[in-house]
Amino acid sequence: MRISLFALSFLFLSLGVSISGDVNSLLKQKGCLSCHDVEKSKVGPSFKVIAKEYKDKKGAADTLVQSITGGSVGKWQGLANKYGIKITAFYMPRQAVSKEEAAKIAKWILSLE
Repeated sequence: MRISLFALSFLFLSLGVSISGDVNSLLKQKGCLSCHDVEKSKVGPSFKVIAKEYKDKKGAADTLVQSITGGSVGKWQGLANKYGIKITAFYMPRQAVSKEEAAKIAKWILSLE
């Protein structure tokens, strides 16, 4: 089932989540929404849980950019229990995004409450 960009934007706005058109396009284009959701865990943790984990940490944006562009292994094994979430993968493959695109995504994630 395909959801239009308008319907997806309306859904996010109705959930109280604001995604700029630029970031929304990146999330769709780069396949981020296949494994992540804003509110709930899927294959990987939700964007809001990621924000909770990294928001107050020094270098958080750089850490997220590195995870997005370089991939990561094992970060969420213990963190899944910490946040009471169930995820099915404990690795994230390197994503085909530029550092600039990853920085936009990281900044947006860290803006979530």
